[in-house]
Amino acid sequence: MTDNGTANRSLSSEGLGVYVHIPFCLQKCPYCDFVSGLFEQSARLGYLAALEREIRQSAWAGRSVNTVYFGGGTPSELSTDELKVLALAVRETFAIDAASEWSIECNPETVAPESLEGMSRLGFNRISLGIQSFQDRQLQLLGRAHTGEESIRAYRLVRAAGFENVNLDLIFSVPGQTLDHWKRDVDEALALAPEHLSLYGLTIEEGTGFGERHSRGELEAIDEEGTAEMYEVALDLTLESGFDQYELSSFARPGRACLHNLGYWNYLRYLGFGIGAASFLDGTRWTNTTVLRDYLRGAFSGEICRATEKRLQGKEALGEELMLGLHTQTGVSLGSLSVRYGCDVEQVYADSFQLLTGQGLIELEDDRARLTRKGQLVAAEVCAEFLPIEEPIPLG
Repeated sequence: MTDNGTANRSLSSEGLGVYVHIPFCLQKCPYCDFVSGLFEQSARLGYLAALEREIRQSAWAGRSVNTVYFGGGTPSELSTDELKVLALAVRETFAIDAASEWSIECNPETVAPESLEGMSRLGFNRISLGIQSFQDRQLQLLGRAHTGEESIRAYRLVRAAGFENVNLDLIFSVPGQTLDHWKRDVDEALALAPEHLSLYGLTIEEGTGFGERHSRGELEAIDEEGTAEMYEVALDLTLESGFDQYELSSFARPGRACLHNLGYWNYLRYLGFGIGAASFLDGTRWTNTTVLRDYLRGAFSGEICRATEKRLQGKEALGEELMLGLHTQTGVSLGSLSVRYGCDVEQVYADSFQLLTGQGLIELEDDRARLTRKGQLVAAEVCAEFLPIEEPIPLG
């Protein structure tokens, strides 16, 4: 029923990752700043038609694809027939690897035996459950539409449907959350024995419900010390349970890292379809428009309007690849980067490496640079050291 082979395969640098964005939600969570929300039926039908059209008319049709990821929003809110149209569009447009990883995000309240059976028939072999917390008070604050009991029920339904590659999402640093609350959530997730955990620290973003409440003084964020303490507890508990931390927020059983997400961190190419979706190909990054009207018009006219577009070259590309690599547990090979960019990377960033190693935030060993545990706690500040500067460097 599910293809376990994807878990132990390596990503091919020749293949693409394909992301398909489903923005529909039963309700908008107050912390979420993704392009998602409630859609009227007419807008929903128009969006799905436009999304299929965007996929089928892709300028990169025929390219090899390693991984497919349906995210949102709530992809599991789609019917099996709606999912089938989009899955077939991907399969018929691209050359899909026979052992490809197909992930789909599901919210517990939308999971049912019939829908899971349909996902399996369509080739999805990895389920990501957006649990966020097992505690009802936390879930209410987060604006989630499910309870902790429903999360456990959904997980059991996923297992009963035969899926053997399952991720659980949890959020920490939630206003009002204590260290004990967080430990209980992680312990409960580990007790279910998933193959993968995604543990995210909450950030309060402008333009969200939480952002508005925070600006009015109605919502107090957890301080950096409390957030760091929760993160370290997660590191300890997952390690004790046999999980590998392969990226700052991602923990997996050996051989069960999410291949699609690894593609992002390893600077591989990907195509995003749907409103606000991001792509990276041939040295250029772009995102689709976030305006629904413009997206629909573009899909049916054959040219999606881009909200952002940037070609990365020289030190800008080098700095980004270095920063992404530092998010992974294995770090980044400075020798490989030096060959690729025609420069001595360690020399180019000599001052930054000297500062960060001196502070115990980065370690350099056997040609590799990686974050220390201390560095993981302030990863954003560490990576900012490698932001590009104005003068270009020559490419070899």
